[in-house]
Amino acid sequence: MNQEHYSVVVVGSGTVGLSVATALAQYGVSVLLAERHAGTTPHPRATGIQPSVKEFFRGLGLDEQIRAAGADLRASKGKVDLASVAGTDLTTAPRYATPPAEVARLTTLLSPTDIGPVSQDRIDGVLRDAARERGAELRYRTTVTAVVQDDDGVTATLVDDADGREYTVRADYLVAADGSGSQIRTELGIDMRGPTDLGNPMINVLFTADLSELVKGDEFAIAEISNPDTEGMMLAVNNRDRWIYHFGYRDDEQFTDFTDERIVRAINAAIGRDDIPVEIVSAVPWRISARVADRVVEGRIVLAGDSAHTIPPIGAFGVSSGVGDAGNLAWKLAYLVKRQAGPALLRSYETERLPIVRFTRDQALLRLTHLDLHWDRVQHGEHTGVTLADPLVTALAHQYHDGALIDPPGSLRSYSRPDLNLDGSPGTRVPHAWVQHQGKRISVLDLPQGGFALLTGPDGGEWVAAAADVAAGIGIDVRGYRVGPGCEVDDTGTAWAAQAGLRAGGALLVRPDLFVAWRSPDAVEAPREALAAVLDRVLDLSSRSAS
Repeated sequence: MNQEHYSVVVVGSGTVGLSVATALAQYGVSVLLAERHAGTTPHPRATGIQPSVKEFFRGLGLDEQIRAAGADLRASKGKVDLASVAGTDLTTAPRYATPPAEVARLTTLLSPTDIGPVSQDRIDGVLRDAARERGAELRYRTTVTAVVQDDDGVTATLVDDADGREYTVRADYLVAADGSGSQIRTELGIDMRGPTDLGNPMINVLFTADLSELVKGDEFAIAEISNPDTEGMMLAVNNRDRWIYHFGYRDDEQFTDFTDERIVRAINAAIGRDDIPVEIVSAVPWRISARVADRVVEGRIVLAGDSAHTIPPIGAFGVSSGVGDAGNLAWKLAYLVKRQAGPALLRSYETERLPIVRFTRDQALLRLTHLDLHWDRVQHGEHTGVTLADPLVTALAHQYHDGALIDPPGSLRSYSRPDLNLDGSPGTRVPHAWVQHQGKRISVLDLPQGGFALLTGPDGGEWVAAAADVAAGIGIDVRGYRVGPGCEVDDTGTAWAAQAGLRAGGALLVRPDLFVAWRSPDAVEAPREALAAVLDRVLDLSSRSAS
């Protein structure tokens, strides 16, 4: 029997693994996803979703599906402090907006998406279906027991848990998205650094109970519960009969000490009534940690998501960090397997992502330590040597300072003004604006369409011609567009080109992940040669030719 071969094997079908597999399949890459469990988890790990995550899904054509997946939580209004759900007047209970009104307002200016909540299990279902529709092979109840790599690829040993059959699969690359306890990371000898066991051990309980009448008209995203019988945090999953309750226990106790009856008593105390039927769907122990891997690229094996970093939950940066990995990694792997890039492109994944996830981890730790600043956002300052950044700076308006890009600024412009950071500088996400193109209102973020986009000022016709010429010459998708009033991309009323730092004859190159790779504010004498040199550096094309 011939050994199966895939361009990429992905291990783990959490949100990150599914995101990588879906994006690779959309790029036309053959991908196998292996997951030891029987399917996607029914247990939502999070509901707070940053706009950068929704932008990634938008790029996959899943905007409407994700919006529908979050419909149940659209009525949720912030965080409330309660003695219990039934024992407190929800109308008058102290309530904090989540997201804060200013963050929500800024999001509408900076992104074509929103910052509304979506239950993570619903996201996973959307991604699972999308991955299959795009041609990815998903194998559940399949355990990866060994991974061996050489100069040409990776051999993974898989076991079909249904019948015990063991077999091997060959791949060009392997993505380990197998969670915080990643066996693959351990076998590679990659250490994680940062604090562990922060706070008390916790139990995360997904349960069903019909609380719809109790919360009707006063729905919440999060309820912080405190009464003599229980302290914890309740999260809405659908605002009707699916909820999560997090509560802690002492270090001298064990998770196994908590019988279903004991857990139900804690939930009854949080609800404030014991006459509403409660059914436990699943209960898992967890503890906050804040660790980042020393490295995330080892030959042809790459770490992504929780296998590479664990982010404290405060601020809802965990999913955005993992999906940020997926967005950065998927296009690079696609270009590599199609021989449209050299090996330095894969190394740039580590160079770009590790500083960002360390920054994000530090921001989450700071918010965990200073919850007052996180919730009221009245003041920003420096604590323990780290500046508290606006949440949109952390999740959306950050900057890569090295990698597959040319001449990025040396530092972030602002920790408090995300709009100042999204200025078209190399290493930042290209600025959003609503523009007209081919008779449709679209976002500038829609222009790359999964490839590179060369966006120019209104006098950039020579750049557009150069993009077509270079693309044909090297076999890489580069779409050129003039942006300005009356141009093929009409930015009348938005002045996008000026916002992006372009004068009439300037140009910037947007990568498939929507980050700016390079910018020339003004025209140059030989645009074709300039663009060819830029793509050579960004994609390491010279090494590709030599290999």
